[in-house]
Amino acid sequence: MRPHQLIRRLWDRLSTSEERSSMTSADEIRATDPTSIVRAFFRSLGDRNLDAAFALLASDAEIEVLPSAGQTSMDPAAAGRPFFSATVTAFPDLLLTVHRTVEVGDGVVLTELSLEGTQAADYLGALNQEKHLDVRQAWLLQVEGGLIRSVRGFWDENQLFRRLAVKRLDRIAIV
Repeated sequence: MRPHQLIRRLWDRLSTSEERSSMTSADEIRATDPTSIVRAFFRSLGDRNLDAAFALLASDAEIEVLPSAGQTSMDPAAAGRPFFSATVTAFPDLLLTVHRTVEVGDGVVLTELSLEGTQAADYLGALNQEKHLDVRQAWLLQVEGGLIRSVRGFWDENQLFRRLAVKRLDRIAIV
């Protein structure tokens, strides 16, 4: 089963109520249940606090940024911690809205969110044109021992580049 099919299947079986990450205290951030840890991770990213977000990752955490529907990332080197750094740098008005966060078992947490912001720097090879980006994403995170051990992100990369006004995917920087 392909990753996007697995995610769709899980969404169909789980609750559809909208929720917004609302971590407010240090005690909640230090909580050890997987859902709280994942919410704290995305809340920290949304607050542009990379140190707090990265503190929730195991030092050997595997991070894969995989566009959905089997697409190949246009910039595989942007995966991992550099991807998150580039995202908060390129979008100073970054808004992460968490729609659903569900633990699906064995410490695996599925999160659906929207990433929004106005581009203020080159991003994933796309020249800065000050375009507004809004992309729906799905993330699978594995939490073990109070730390995030793996992160996998899925979204439609074609939509992302269209929002950034990229006309040709074989030459990302040309608009």
